[in-house]
Amino acid sequence: MSTKVNKSVKALLDFTGENITRNLIFATRKSIIDISESDLRKVKAIVENAVEQSLINGYRNVEHAIKETISEASIESKNTKSRRK
Repeated sequence: MSTKVNKSVKALLDFTGENITRNLIFATRKSIIDISESDLRKVKAIVENAVEQSLINGYRNVEHAIKETISEASIESKNTKSRRK
């Protein structure tokens, strides 16, 4: 699979994990949730692990969808060329 696609998917998941962490920190500082800094670090580690697991376990589905889309586009392109003749 394309390195560019791989990097994009990883960047998206990394961004998601970072966004969750920032939102948790914000909620803690605004007293929306009551969590100690020590527990917040633990939650951050859990989020990072979950994101990594999602990438490892879920990327096959992304690869399959990309390959299927490319295959469908190729078939569609061939059909369009055949109709022009």
